[in-house]
Amino acid sequence: MAVTTEIAQFMRKLEGIWDGHVDALLKRRDVAAAMSDMTGEPSVRHLPLGTGADGRAALDRFYRDALLAHLPSDLRWTRRSRTVDRFRLVDELTVAFVHDCELPWLIPGIAPTDRDVSVTAIVIVGFDRGAIASQRTHWDCTSLAAQLGTPIDFDSQHVSDCPPERDARSADGRHRRLAAAADGAR
Repeated sequence: MAVTTEIAQFMRKLEGIWDGHVDALLKRRDVAAAMSDMTGEPSVRHLPLGTGADGRAALDRFYRDALLAHLPSDLRWTRRSRTVDRFRLVDELTVAFVHDCELPWLIPGIAPTDRDVSVTAIVIVGFDRGAIASQRTHWDCTSLAAQLGTPIDFDSQHVSDCPPERDARSADGRHRRLAAAADGAR
């Protein structure tokens, strides 16, 4: 299927929306600007731990209280690849920083180690009618734990900022119900 000029322009527009979101959130630390191009019910998750939030109010709190309040002072990233279509954008990133503060949104409960780390992250952004509807960031936490010299207990590190009844209806809720069933079978 050939990509028409209009579709190509639309895909470039989606890239601009995502890049503007990242700039507003992580560089300017402007939550209102970052959320301006999101749907009415956005969803953000950092995996494998499942931190994040669903809905505008919860996401606003997550961005302000969990993410921005706990960002490494020298956070930097390099995009390795980007794939975009009319419905989603996928970035492969190398994210580097000095672990100079606790990161409850990424590795809760791990005190700062002051170690340099470089970790792969895959970001999958879903769009609905040109607005950001979802973001799933898959972090290489095994590599991160090795670089920090500390184990991460994935069984005890589950953090969620959305109520169980909403969580049960979300895409991640299906994963959590399966994980809970597996835990009960042990």
